[in-house]
Amino acid sequence: MVEINQVLEEIVSDIYEKFGRSVTDACRLNRGWLNVKWRFTTDHGPAFVKFYHPDRYKLHVPEKRRKIELTLSLQQRLHESGLSCPEVYASSEGVFMHETSAGHYYVIMNWVEGNVPIPGSMGHSHMVDLGKTTGHMHQLLQKVPLAKQAWKPDQAACLKELQANLEQAIQNNNLRLTALLEKAIRNIQTLDFERFSECPVGWLHWDLWADNLLLDAEGIAAIVDFDRMDVAYPEIDIARAVLSGAWEVGGIRVDTVHAFLHGYREHAEAPKGKLLRAVQMLYLIESVWWLRTEIYEETGVPVRFLQEMEWLTEQWDKLPELIGHL
Repeated sequence: MVEINQVLEEIVSDIYEKFGRSVTDACRLNRGWLNVKWRFTTDHGPAFVKFYHPDRYKLHVPEKRRKIELTLSLQQRLHESGLSCPEVYASSEGVFMHETSAGHYYVIMNWVEGNVPIPGSMGHSHMVDLGKTTGHMHQLLQKVPLAKQAWKPDQAACLKELQANLEQAIQNNNLRLTALLEKAIRNIQTLDFERFSECPVGWLHWDLWADNLLLDAEGIAAIVDFDRMDVAYPEIDIARAVLSGAWEVGGIRVDTVHAFLHGYREHAEAPKGKLLRAVQMLYLIESVWWLRTEIYEETGVPVRFLQEMEWLTEQWDKLPELIGHL
């Protein structure tokens, strides 16, 4: 059992020892799953601190620790290249993930002021800037040597998971979910997987949704939380950002999708049809996770993703007409 107040004391002490910063206040932020985040007030200005909860990240395993250290170093590289993302503070040894005397891991970054957008509510100017920022990020990441590819479209694997979800829905007599999963299975069965063979492979953020954005009056103050960064298909970020910013219950705001793509194309390529392909790939990844019996018992964030997947499932055959030309 992790005692958070004790961990906080450890981190405050460790930050003083490693960075010479005296912490005068720690305001806990109510965001994220298991990991604990704070806004620290220090004698060198405000800072963001995240404690990696051992029940989520298992950082006692060296391989998992190296993976997070890599994503933090890539975030710092992006920051130094001019991307709107927080600076990550390294120790004198150049390490970004810090360990307290009791073996707890945390990261410290500069504090970025901004507001987290309500999903689906981003306006034209913010979507243009989100497109620019995402395109810039992908452009910069093209220069990073590739690691092992983490994911590829797999029809058989997707169908197997959806079938398992369907059997669970039937067992729980969830008629709404049963109908959705039957439709989802037909969607994947009829999808031409050859269309993914031309997808460019590269590094991506892989969690580019509303909670990981900070907005100011001008545009995107910062993209945050790069923990899930990996090598797959960067266009997945496009689909996640578009749905998070432009989809509201009942439909997608095509004008704001246009705005995002206009901004994106200032830095990276996004030919017509790429968005449709990206959304289809995102569906392969997320439908198996969100179209599950357990999610219908959740509240908050999971409900948003469930609603998106419900809409995509129902509108699947109309997607080429809706967004295929963008």
